[in-house]
Amino acid sequence: MVKAQWCWSLQAEVGANKQEIQSAYQLAQQPFDPQAFWRATAGGELQVGYTVAKVLTAYSGLGYAHQNLAYQSTEWATNDAGTSFLLLCNKTANGELLTLPLGLDLKILSVHFGGGMQYRYRVQGSMQKDFYAFYPGAPSTNLLSTEIGPNTQAKFDMGYFAYFQWNPIKRLGIRASAYRGFRDLSNGVEVGAYNEWQQLFNQESFSIKNLQFNIGLNFRLSE
Repeated sequence: MVKAQWCWSLQAEVGANKQEIQSAYQLAQQPFDPQAFWRATAGGELQVGYTVAKVLTAYSGLGYAHQNLAYQSTEWATNDAGTSFLLLCNKTANGELLTLPLGLDLKILSVHFGGGMQYRYRVQGSMQKDFYAFYPGAPSTNLLSTEIGPNTQAKFDMGYFAYFQWNPIKRLGIRASAYRGFRDLSNGVEVGAYNEWQQLFNQESFSIKNLQFNIGLNFRLSE
């Protein structure tokens, strides 16, 4: 007889995340895609699930995450004298997210495979944009201006997630995961990515791929 039971767990995670935006150059008609960088992240999640045969668990719950993002966009521009230069924009953003996962977890010995759907709501966040000019042949860039404002990512979005986790000991795991946002529920646009791209290109922004990668340590605090 296959055994099944309800279960719960409280988890915390620290690590780094990186967000990629691909194929944006096709919309902007520029030769460059934004370049993303790794930044620190941390969060936690309370999960409630139903486990079958001690290996397969269907679960949901409520999570919190502090998210840091950084990327650089590049495009050609022209100054008042008609000289072409590269306009660089370094963007750093942060956000406090509430998350709701609907997932499956498969455990084989000390290895976990999982995935599902996740809803994410950003409680607050900010973004800083530093604009630089780089002229071909110049030894360095020139800072043009700095803007600080609200985080321009989707306020409320949903997407798919998947992860792989290895537990060298029972309550400590090394986890690698990915999130693919596909719908921005805050304004109804099918991306779950950057509102600035959605506003510029409207429904053409459907072709932008919003991918987020995470790697870090997962701590199971109780169960």
